[in-house]
Amino acid sequence: MTKLKRSLGFGAAYAASTGLVVSGTAMVSLGNGFGIGGLAFAIPAFIGLIIIVMVAISYGELASMLPGGGMVGEYTLPALGRLPAILAVLGGYLVLVSADGGTQLLVAGDSFESLTGFPAAAFSFLLLAILLVLNISGVDIFARVQIPVVFGMMGILAVMGLAGVFGISGRAPVDNPVLNTDWSTLASMGAVAIWLYIGMEFVAPLAEEVKRPWKVIPMAMIIGVVTIFVVDVLFGWGAWRYADLAEMAGSSIPHVVGATAIFGGAGGLIMTVVTILASFSTGNSYLAAIPRMLYGLANEGLLPKWLAKVSRRTRVPWAGMLVTAACMAAVLLYSTVSEGGIDLILNLISIACTTWLFSYIIAQVDVIVLRRRYPNARRPFKTPLYPVPQILGILSCGYLIVFIVPDMEQRIVIWTSAAVILAAIALFAVIWLKRNRLPLFTPTDLTQTQSNIVVRSESLEHEYGDVQTAEAGAGHASEAGR
Repeated sequence: MTKLKRSLGFGAAYAASTGLVVSGTAMVSLGNGFGIGGLAFAIPAFIGLIIIVMVAISYGELASMLPGGGMVGEYTLPALGRLPAILAVLGGYLVLVSADGGTQLLVAGDSFESLTGFPAAAFSFLLLAILLVLNISGVDIFARVQIPVVFGMMGILAVMGLAGVFGISGRAPVDNPVLNTDWSTLASMGAVAIWLYIGMEFVAPLAEEVKRPWKVIPMAMIIGVVTIFVVDVLFGWGAWRYADLAEMAGSSIPHVVGATAIFGGAGGLIMTVVTILASFSTGNSYLAAIPRMLYGLANEGLLPKWLAKVSRRTRVPWAGMLVTAACMAAVLLYSTVSEGGIDLILNLISIACTTWLFSYIIAQVDVIVLRRRYPNARRPFKTPLYPVPQILGILSCGYLIVFIVPDMEQRIVIWTSAAVILAAIALFAVIWLKRNRLPLFTPTDLTQTQSNIVVRSESLEHEYGDVQTAEAGAGHASEAGR
């Protein structure tokens, strides 16, 4: 059996965790957030940070117990069963890559066209082809490309923000209000704020390729979201001092508006390049993570077996990469034909955010169920103050779904769209499981799921594997005794 290659360290894990978060659409949300709310948008941004840290530590505990590429699908199998596992992956992540992946490429194409005059659609499809080739070439290639791109983007945003905050850009600041809206509107901007961090768990599907995943993955997620908060607030603060907030609020490239206000045409040019790099980084993360989730589910018999195919030469799940790229291409084609602007981008973000938050809720429920069912199982990383973060995280995610956007009519459209998508996925899952005579809600045995991961993975440190197996077995025996 061809196995995924375990070769990634903290740098690659950090880049995978932040590479999706520092995205084109995230920068759109950042610019729109500060444009609508003013500097006070830092408040919902900080609240969003607290929520996402609670989610991150849940994923950290689950990844330490079950370090497999299937990520939330494999976490859910021994907790809630097969149907919720399929919903968690396809509902949370295949919807995401379909709704957001194409728009990321669209943002990159629009930015490149504004810079060079080259047709946006042609550049977007060319970029997708380049990303597909890079990822099929191997996980080491992914790491070599992702690390400098992510650190470069973060550095540029931080420098621009600091220049704006300390007034060293050589331009005259404007007198913008700290709160540019009313408090009720600001309070309803939680979904916009959470989008600044959502996706930090995209390092978890690389668990079979990360060294010491039980330590590196939680550290990469937590350090990643904290640095993103600092950099985002610095840039937003700097833009707030110089930009026309109404222009930022209404623009499809508000981060470029902010950068231009700070540094003039040079700032706009630099931010346009950063936007292209951000979309490149996001697409790279999608093509790294989503295929590995599909690979994990396929290995558990929850998706067609061909999705588990791994290249003998480069040892990557190439079949899943083709499916992921096709989803991105489909939405890119639709977005191009429909000529969607900021409204289309924000609607797609909101739909993806709704189903993504649903997946976050499942992951946090998984932690609680597995703690109760397997209290003695090996957990190299454990949630501090359990179960407080899980309970608060579940309630926060539910709140964000309910108040996904300020306008009630728009909420209904988003809820309806998300519900239809989840219902279609549930129907597929029921048909697939019934056809293969698999139960819908019966949890699998934890040790069986762990063994499946061990068999198909390159070995971890000897002592970790032995202790994990022994303690998981003890937890199973304890459950059987009850």
